[in-house]
Amino acid sequence: MKKQYQHIVSRNLYWLLNAVLLQSCLVQRLDHTPYQQTDYYRSTLAEVQKQTTTAIEADTLQVGWAKVNITPPVGTPMAGYGKRLGMKYEQVHDSTWVRTFAFSNGSNKAYFVTLDMLIVPMSVTAALEKEYPKLGIKPEQVYLSATHTHTSFGGWAKKLAGRLMAGKYKKQVVAQTVQHIIQSIKQAEANLQPTRLSYGQASAAGFVRNRLTGSSTTLDSTLRFIKFEQLNGQTALLCTFSGHPTILPSMQPILSRDYPGELVKELERTVDFAAFSAGAVGSHQTVYQHGGSFESTEQVGKELAQLILKASASLPLAHTTHLQSVRVPLYLPEPQWRIGENKRFAPLLFNTFFGKYEAYLTSLQVGDIVFLGVPADYSGEFMENLQATASELQKQLVVTSFNGSYLGYVVPEEHYPLKKYEVRDMNFYGPQSGTYITEMLSKLLRLNLKQ
Repeated sequence: MKKQYQHIVSRNLYWLLNAVLLQSCLVQRLDHTPYQQTDYYRSTLAEVQKQTTTAIEADTLQVGWAKVNITPPVGTPMAGYGKRLGMKYEQVHDSTWVRTFAFSNGSNKAYFVTLDMLIVPMSVTAALEKEYPKLGIKPEQVYLSATHTHTSFGGWAKKLAGRLMAGKYKKQVVAQTVQHIIQSIKQAEANLQPTRLSYGQASAAGFVRNRLTGSSTTLDSTLRFIKFEQLNGQTALLCTFSGHPTILPSMQPILSRDYPGELVKELERTVDFAAFSAGAVGSHQTVYQHGGSFESTEQVGKELAQLILKASASLPLAHTTHLQSVRVPLYLPEPQWRIGENKRFAPLLFNTFFGKYEAYLTSLQVGDIVFLGVPADYSGEFMENLQATASELQKQLVVTSFNGSYLGYVVPEEHYPLKKYEVRDMNFYGPQSGTYITEMLSKLLRLNLKQ
């Protein structure tokens, strides 16, 4: 009896010990080391400091633009909500496109690409980088962005987390998307002409609120846009906004660009070409009427377009010679995918579920206009500080999210205790990630490239 009892105790201790060891392997404490003391911070800082601060003397800037339909067949999975579980769309309300601007000043070339997709998927980014050498261009010359519509197509993610958000991986969807992007780059370059341009903005405070706090003031409510006019009189508008394109019902199996599609369509009633990129959308929600329907997306799109058209009507246009593009590796801490208040899943578990990808900060400067690209749902609450730096440097600033990788939500540190989806489930790299990335963006701005 005594031996049997000892055996039972030993067996229970064995399983208890294994459970403790398993937990220690899968669950760890959050790391609160100040990021300024870390190797990843020092590595990214060194990369930023390596960038050149002087532009090559060049000719008058030429700009061209083009769009190519990227809509896959009906029956392709949708992307945007995990609860869809790979749901496929059954009809197309409005087609999805890649829209590209090509820039050249005789010495440098660069391209601004925006996709009617949830993000620029990492699978697409990787495949594009195999195609760039055929065009004689480098990855840093291509500035990637997306509209962030949650009712576009998926089929582009291999890891489990990506498949939950974007359905079963389809190699053909990725290959066709890449070829359409390359086609748009070629067509935009073929349309290059000397072009005058100008930066403009308009307040759209009634169309956005902070979805973390409910505030209608602690956010970025500015519509930003660039107006172009070619030598032949053709005109274009490129615009950004921080409102999340999540107006349409999540379980509606209809492909759509959400309000960015209606915005672009309305602009193109007046100008020859228009494009939209998601701005700093990380903690921002679109305010709309009509209960989340196609009538809602039309209302928001049209009204935002009218604000842009009104503000752009009297903008003075000017030529420039300056063009510079930069891509800086963004080194990261170990993932801090949270469990409760002070615990995280082990990095190995996170990487198995989500994948491990390279990340970058991107910059494109055209004249005195600087685009900064972030691989995340980047919060508009950081825009006030970045805007102050840009104003100090006499630059016009445009920040876009989803530049070819994805790090989850990047929001201010004070929101970290909130029991919200954005900071509980989708903040992958800890409370300091937003402050860290914003500091690096500010340093990119301070490169102060000469014109």
